[in-house]
Amino acid sequence: MKASIIWFIIIAKHVKDISSTACCEDGWISYNSHCYLIGQEERTFMAAHHFYDQQAAYLVRIDDYWENKFLKDLLRNLEVSDTWTGLSDQRSEGIWRWFNTYNHASMSDWGPGEPNNLGNEDCVGFYTEKNYHWNDFKCNRKLRPLCEKL
Repeated sequence: MKASIIWFIIIAKHVKDISSTACCEDGWISYNSHCYLIGQEERTFMAAHHFYDQQAAYLVRIDDYWENKFLKDLLRNLEVSDTWTGLSDQRSEGIWRWFNTYNHASMSDWGPGEPNNLGNEDCVGFYTEKNYHWNDFKCNRKLRPLCEKL
């Protein structure tokens, strides 16, 4: 009886691990029950949002230090240039919210001197030149989108 309980726990653990990684479609990257995709085509912030909205996904919303670290390491290891996140202060200057939910960012990882709103920069991305720290960009600039879905 004791051996069958231990065997059940081992199997249950592996099934959980398989299901948490199996949620992602081909080309998507799994982390902590979320799926991420780095877009190949550079787009403006709004064009990226609309494109991924049609794919039942959204520009990435970073919830904590570990998710941010995972994404920075991923982008750095793949040598991906600047990418959009879903963070913006378009509705109210200096109030950073995740696009489409309007929830405030619960953490930040701004690069040195950022955000600086240089020339009315309202949309946030990972900035290669600042070691993948966050940077505010003009929303009409074209960056590769980084999207997420559950």
